[in-house]
This record gives sequence, C-alpha cells and structure tokens, in this order.
Amino acid sequence: MRMLVLRRKKELKYGAMVVSGLSLLLGLLIYVAIIGTFGVSPLDALTSVARAFVTPTVVKDLLVLSMLGYALLVAFKASLWNIGGEGQFYISMLPGIVFTLYLFNPEQGGAIPPFAVVLLSVIGGSLLAAAWAALAGAIKAYLQIDEVPVTVIMNYVVYYLLNFLVWGPLKGKRTYGYLRTDEIPSVYRLNFRLPMLYISDPALSFLYSIARQVAYYSSFVVGASLAAVFVWWVFKFTKLGLYIRIMGSNPNYLRATGVNTRVLAVATMALSGAMVGFAGSLYLLTELGRLPYELERQTAGYGYLAVLVAWLSLLDYRLVPLSAYIVSALRNAGTTIQVAGLGGVEQTLILIGSVLLVYSLTRFLIEYEVKVEW
Repeated sequence: MRMLVLRRKKELKYGAMVVSGLSLLLGLLIYVAIIGTFGVSPLDALTSVARAFVTPTVVKDLLVLSMLGYALLVAFKASLWNIGGEGQFYISMLPGIVFTLYLFNPEQGGAIPPFAVVLLSVIGGSLLAAAWAALAGAIKAYLQIDEVPVTVIMNYVVYYLLNFLVWGPLKGKRTYGYLRTDEIPSVYRLNFRLPMLYISDPALSFLYSIARQVAYYSSFVVGASLAAVFVWWVFKFTKLGLYIRIMGSNPNYLRATGVNTRVLAVATMALSGAMVGFAGSLYLLTELGRLPYELERQTAGYGYLAVLVAWLSLLDYRLVPLSAYIVSALRNAGTTIQVAGLGGVEQTLILIGSVLLVYSLTRFLIEYEVKVEW
C-alpha cells in the first residue's frame, strides 16, 4: 500500500468554504477534547461558543476584522506576508490625535469644519500607515530580508513609540490621573446612538440590539463596504491587481516582461498598509477615542487576528466577511467562556489555535488530493 498526493486537475468545488467550515468544526472538537481533560464540561463550553455566534457584540469585531482582512489580503495575494497590521493599525491613529486634540481642537478655536478634520485624520492615518508598511516592503525588496520578522518587530516599534509620545508630548491634561492622551472632542466622534428601549418580545429585543450595534458602528459598516468594493475593483479591473496576483504565483514571469517587482512589492505593501490605516483611523474616531499608555498590554490584537481572517478566507475576497464573522465569534466565545467561569484567557488562545491548526493541515485539500494504492 502506498499513499499518493496529487495536484488536482480541477479545483475542488466550493473548496474554500469546505476548508473554512471543516477548520471550524474540527477545531472545536479538538478544543473540546483538550479542555475535557482538565475537567471542563464539553457541553457547557460548546454552549458558550454557540452563544458567542449570535451575540450582538460580535458586530464590532466583525466589521473591524473585515476591513483589516481585506487589507492584509492585498499583500498576501502577492505572497508578501504583512504581519505588521497591528503596528500599522495603531500608528495610523497618530494623525487623528494630533489633528483633533492639537491643531484643530474646537476648544482652542478650530477654524475648519469637523467633517474636514475627520477627513484629514483618515487620510493622514492612511498615508502614515502606508509609509510604515512601505518601509517593510522596501526592506524585503531591496535588502532581501524576510518581511515576517521585520513586520513583527515594527509592531513593537510602534507600541513603544506611541508609549513614549503618550508619556511625553501627547500626555493628557484631563485624564483623572491615568497616563493616556485626552479624549478626542465629541464633535469628531463617528458614533450614532439609538435610544435604549425595553422590548418584551425576545426576538424583537435581539434584533433591536443588533440594530443598535450596527448604528453605533455605522462608520465601520461604511468602511468595510468601501474596503470590499475597493478590493473587488482592484483585482477585477486594474493592472495593479493583475500584477499582484501574478507576483504571488510567478514573479519571474513579471520580471521577464519588464515589470519592476521591487517597486511592485513596495507599492503592494503600501496599499495594504493604507487600508489598515483607514481602518485604524476609523477605529480611533469611532471606538477608542484616545491612546493609552503601555499600548502593548491593552491592544485588542486586531492586527494579528486579521491574519487569521485572511488565511481562513483562502485569499478569496468573497469569503472575508465569513472568515471575519468566525474569528469574531471565536474571540467573543473566549470572553463568554471566561464569564461562565470555565477558564481564563488561555481558553481563547486554545480555541483560536485549534481552528488555525486544522486550517493549516486541511488547506492543501483545495489544490491536492490524496489517493491510496494497493
């Protein structure tokens, strides 16, 4: 008997959806098996996980991770592994802090309309994140240093750079003793609040809770929609999108046709970083509102979770929202499990790690098939 691994002549139909679903299912089973050995009830754990998939709080993570998933997908398509989304996400907030608190603070006589300040913050954040990502791309393209460790190191550079600025020149004056920046003025916040209502019907109450979340994070809805349309347009209609796809599979062909792959690598990383910066700027203006000290201890980790989102989508932009939903639900499941007293933060890591492990092992099924010969 021998086992043969052969490349498929025809791509597996619905392969991406099958692998994503299989990763989730088998990952959950592995997770349940692991925690079961420590005396945790598998039924209670699965109930907490299932509840996380239908909680209204998943809306915020879904939208943020969708934006970031699209951003990283652009770089991953070119086989440029941009693991620096975390740093690009937070460094993009710096222009927003400077514009809203210092240059155009309404309490100090801001001279331009709030909409213009918001627009400047988003554009400035996108450009700064693009430049930060382009630096990693240039190191990869011209120095031939792998982008994975470079982008990870650059994440920590951002953490400590922002910590220095928050501790020093950006230190807030009205923070009640906490070490952080002041909160950006409410006139620049992008929230829309629906009133709290008591609704006796459970189904209607649930739907209204979802509606309140969507309304509050309406800027994220717009941002995720724009990111989806932009990525679709780039890869469907532009020469840049075509070059990015070819670079991911056959960069030698591009070189043979006269395309400067070094410049293309830098441009691709810059585009990916700009999209991350767009999401980061919206996150500051909608949710965060200020920069804290010791950012590395308080980060939500969206930049790293977005890597999982892009991988689970198998770099198919149509599956990014589904992947973002799965990862968001798993992240919320970790919180639900902790609240239920079934474990600590390690439960979240085991859960997400189990899904990622299965995904890594089953991804090859899309391109390859296994045959057994006797």
